[in-house]
Amino acid sequence: MGVLSAQTPAEAKLYNKTLKKPSVKAYDKFLNKYPQSVYSLEILTLRDSTLFAAVDKEDAASVEAFAAAHPSSPIAGQIGEIIARHNTSPFSKDEALAAVRALAPSAADAVGYRRANRDFALGLSAEGGALTLYRCALGADGAWTLADTRALERYNLDSKLTDCKLDGPVELVEINDKKFLSFNYINSSENGKGIEYVASLFNPEDDSVTHTMFYGRDMSGKDGLKIEGQCPEALSALVLPENAWLLNRINSDPRLEPISKANALTDDSIAWWLEKNPDAETRASRLNFGALDEESSLVAGFKTARSRDKDSSRSFTAAMFDIRDYTVIVAYSKTYKNYILVWCEPVCKNKNRDKLLNNIYFEDDASLALFYYKGKTTFKNLINLANRSIRR
Repeated sequence: MGVLSAQTPAEAKLYNKTLKKPSVKAYDKFLNKYPQSVYSLEILTLRDSTLFAAVDKEDAASVEAFAAAHPSSPIAGQIGEIIARHNTSPFSKDEALAAVRALAPSAADAVGYRRANRDFALGLSAEGGALTLYRCALGADGAWTLADTRALERYNLDSKLTDCKLDGPVELVEINDKKFLSFNYINSSENGKGIEYVASLFNPEDDSVTHTMFYGRDMSGKDGLKIEGQCPEALSALVLPENAWLLNRINSDPRLEPISKANALTDDSIAWWLEKNPDAETRASRLNFGALDEESSLVAGFKTARSRDKDSSRSFTAAMFDIRDYTVIVAYSKTYKNYILVWCEPVCKNKNRDKLLNNIYFEDDASLALFYYKGKTTFKNLINLANRSIRR
């Protein structure tokens, strides 16, 4: 009674008159004259309910237009429920996949998708190193048709990783009131150690795709997928909601293990050495040595190498050890006081059949001998650390 008694007689009189002869015009007249009235919420609700009653609830465009025109309406919750129904597929994943596969048999997974009261099934396949999206539409007659077949550009940093396969289910996710098709895939090659894991979001409204990658060494085993590596997008300044969502997905996946800075430096050094010395084990007469960052695990490996795997001359100390699936030789220059990657080859897998780097030793101040076993035979290579030549 305290609040009501604060209203003027004129306001109460207009309120009672409005309720006796309700109309949109009468509601607007009251709201325009008494916008701060205790009766305003009730009158506004009556006005918007009257206006919305004239809207076809199955016409998605009309409902969305009403919502846009009345963003602060007291009946916004009721309107939102209808809009949500217009944009929520009634089809299960199995039903959507069956619909897509009937028209595109290569589809690996699918989801139902509804937009503005129109139903679709979105399917995805990964074959021959390519990603393909299938958009099937449900007609008024209840029949599905293949409305669109779209090749999705594959996010790929290493062109040698030509194989592509989906990982996990295709899902429909909502980010800031927008719906996206979420899917993940793996780029790999039959003989390579490198691997790329890509998390993607496809926007069915504008066909845009957002990616985030985690790449590195494939350490998968009996327990399934495992990658040790890094995510380039983690260093990006982009703060779009889609990027943040994808980065969180990458960071929360226990199968994706961030590499330490020391091992990242080592991997980069090994990759550089192998690229610069493609014929090192066959016909090369000179080698390119790589200078090492002291934070690299190659330098740590040099320092902790067993004494029997080390040798020194007046100008150099060299160490042989296995690291990151490679047998390497790291040398320290006593003159320049720096570390260099001298040699790198894959770790011997079969000591009875393949060549095995068994020992290293200096024959003079700069000439380092690499002594090998191969079956029952032996041989050696000679690397000159001063002029970087190699003799076999």
